[in-house]
Amino acid sequence: MTMSGSVAVLRTSLVRVGGQVDQEQAYFHRIFWTFSPCIEAFRHYKPLVSIDGTHLYSKYGGTLLVAIAQDGNSNILPVAFALVEGENAKSWSVFSIPPSPARDSAIGYSSDIRSAQRLLVNAAYVKTEVEFDYWFDILRTENPAMYD
Repeated sequence: MTMSGSVAVLRTSLVRVGGQVDQEQAYFHRIFWTFSPCIEAFRHYKPLVSIDGTHLYSKYGGTLLVAIAQDGNSNILPVAFALVEGENAKSWSVFSIPPSPARDSAIGYSSDIRSAQRLLVNAAYVKTEVEFDYWFDILRTENPAMYD
């Protein structure tokens, strides 16, 4: 049972037995989820999302990723969650926003969007404000709509 308006996306991997795909089985790969109240509340928060992860040290392993936002009083709101195989560039992509016709015109979605996403990721991984400003300045030049 799911809450109306909530989103959950489960990804599985194929199981191969003797070189052939077993259609009866699948391995858990990753899952992304968010709740309707988080989506609604996010509309009233600062339009900046922070993401972080923590390693899970159970027999299953993996990493729990969390996206959060802040309001004007620095209160935090968990926006979305994901369980992934590990902390790597591919697993962080669960937080990417897929293209849609309405959003495409709003942010100028084109073939250079992947370049802009890479610049945004580069800015997210820096350790100093100077480095962050450097990558964001390039983003502003290459894709003003995404920068905004």
